[in-house]
Amino acid sequence: MKNMIAAFTAILLLVSVNAIAVNKHMKMSPDAVRRYKAGLSVAAMTKNLQFDFAKANLRPIYNERLTQLAKLLVEGNYPIILRGHADAVGSRVPNWQLSQKRADAIKDFLVSKGVSAAKIVTTPFGSTIPVASNRTAEGRQRNRRVEIRLS
Repeated sequence: MKNMIAAFTAILLLVSVNAIAVNKHMKMSPDAVRRYKAGLSVAAMTKNLQFDFAKANLRPIYNERLTQLAKLLVEGNYPIILRGHADAVGSRVPNWQLSQKRADAIKDFLVSKGVSAAKIVTTPFGSTIPVASNRTAEGRQRNRRVEIRLS
């Protein structure tokens, strides 16, 4: 737990330093810098939101990170897109439906923590955008995921 907090703190520090550097060189508006920093924070907090085979249940290990994300989203009033994915085992339609259920599971959690449902868009992708090979168990595990993006 201490290692996770230390890593998260280091990521936020790195995000702040990078945002300042980007602002100096690109002359970004304060709002653009804020969105950039939030986008990097979202990426750090939600990396590897994976699911079990043929399941859409949110793993309890993600509760803390998603609670932190909900706080960030509520404070910043950010709209987000939840992109659900599945591995390539099984047929297309059930995988598409499963990827929607996975995105909905994350949405339901965030809404339960105060994020406005109107600020969340869910999009299923089924098995159409793998991040790893579906030939190995590890690759299939990585493909069973939800990606979260600021919109």
